[in-house]
Amino acid sequence: MYEVILYAAVATIVCIVLYSVLGKSAGQDPSEKLNIKTTPRSKKNNKHNPPNTKTTLAKEVSGGLNKIESIDASFTTSDFIDGAKAAYSMILEAFAEGDKETLKTLLTSKVYKVYTNEIKKREEGKLKQVTDLVRLLEATVKSIKVNGKTATIEVVYKAELSSALFDGDNNLIQGDPDLLALISETWSYKKDLTSTKLNWLLSDVYPNEGDILAADPTPDTKK
Repeated sequence: MYEVILYAAVATIVCIVLYSVLGKSAGQDPSEKLNIKTTPRSKKNNKHNPPNTKTTLAKEVSGGLNKIESIDASFTTSDFIDGAKAAYSMILEAFAEGDKETLKTLLTSKVYKVYTNEIKKREEGKLKQVTDLVRLLEATVKSIKVNGKTATIEVVYKAELSSALFDGDNNLIQGDPDLLALISETWSYKKDLTSTKLNWLLSDVYPNEGDILAADPTPDTKK
């Protein structure tokens, strides 16, 4: 009973944190750009708050943004991007660790099925995945679409990370934990703007240009 209450509390906290940065208004001009100079950093730095990020907002998204704001006046892209950065590192870590409880609060049912199937394969093979997000270099809003009351926002991520698979005896069998690669992916987030559910959910993942790691840090859901 205690574990059930604990899981419920953790899920509630995750939703509240993401809602605070994925939906609330901060009064910032949505076309404002944030540019922070990048510098090398240690792998030991906090994954959940990676510095050295660059966010931009393209003009093409203004139509979708206006539609969202007509339904949810509190929405701002700056707050959404802050939440998208946090979600990126949380999902990477949860997938690598096989944390299904956390993933369930952050993914649509379609993506959750894909991710948990991959986790099941690792568990059956007694494999352990280690993914290290060293730097999140960029998080950019690519598109904003609204269909009825449902909004979909595509975010392009560029990051430096490593990923590897180990067997039960901790022998390296795929990838390289010390080899950094530049990864570029598009993640789509979806939300019913009239729903009482707090956070946006990851609804699709597909690769852009960039090196492909042998040990995939996150499965693709859209080819």
